[in-house]
Amino acid sequence: MSEFVTIGETCAVFAARYIGRMRYCSEYEIRPGGSESTVAVGVFRLGHSAAWVSRVGDDELGHYVLSFVRSEGVDVSAVSVTAERPTGLFVRERLPRGKARHFYYRERSAFSTLGPHDLPRELISGARLLHLTGITPALSESNRLMVEEAVALAKRSSVTVTFDPNMRRRLWTGSRARSVLEPLMAAADYVLPGLEDMQGLYGGDMNEAQAVRTLKEIGCSRIILKLGPRGALVVTGDKETLVEGRPIADPVDLMGAGDAFAAGFIHGVLQGNDETQAAALGNAVAAISIETPGNIESLPTVQEVEDRNAGRARIER
Repeated sequence: MSEFVTIGETCAVFAARYIGRMRYCSEYEIRPGGSESTVAVGVFRLGHSAAWVSRVGDDELGHYVLSFVRSEGVDVSAVSVTAERPTGLFVRERLPRGKARHFYYRERSAFSTLGPHDLPRELISGARLLHLTGITPALSESNRLMVEEAVALAKRSSVTVTFDPNMRRRLWTGSRARSVLEPLMAAADYVLPGLEDMQGLYGGDMNEAQAVRTLKEIGCSRIILKLGPRGALVVTGDKETLVEGRPIADPVDLMGAGDAFAAGFIHGVLQGNDETQAAALGNAVAAISIETPGNIESLPTVQEVEDRNAGRARIER
């Protein structure tokens, strides 16, 4: 059994090779793109067994995604392949300073057909931690029901649940997302929103204090509010601690930074660290990940994180 289990769609991503309007870009490279599988690889690289539950199409993109995640050491035994639907995909337009814009083509994808009856119950109940995001329930009604059942199963089995709302306004509206995500956030042992997620859910002018108050009001007990280069605000009960981030002067690729943070935080939880120590690990992993391209390709090993924390320089020759 794996220590860590996650459920989610991984798409094939056609990423522009240079910065500028996508309409003028003639060169793209294919990469895997999925929040949950990115976290799974990150957790594995940090020294834990990890499993990914998903479904892909029986097409070239699906086989690419599946073989890529498998090659990174993640258990893919609970990933099914179907000839009935295609693998989801999206196109990434590159923007300055490591930012990007996404265009999704994932409606009626293979993954969207998964439902509660597809859950690998023994795999989930035998894990130490289940990680989910708000992307999955946005994709279809059966996906929503599956996520809700996965959380219930984990709670019945005393499995720790981490939940990242990962708000995607291209997938659903704030009002619909709120009605679905609030119970899931409240049920999680740790909720890991970014301030931008909260602004997408509740309004663009929401500040940190309002975000924390809102999360407490819906029943969240342990809140890890991601603040980008500033770090993370850890809230447990009435105690609030700002765990300072590690700003990178020239980030290469910001996409996946939140997932890298989640991987580092989960690594800390699995090690038995407290929330502030786990958040510090999340900050360290995220900082390293944005220095090179790719969501998965840039994720560090535990040795690289330890070297960075200790200030040890990499030997280059």
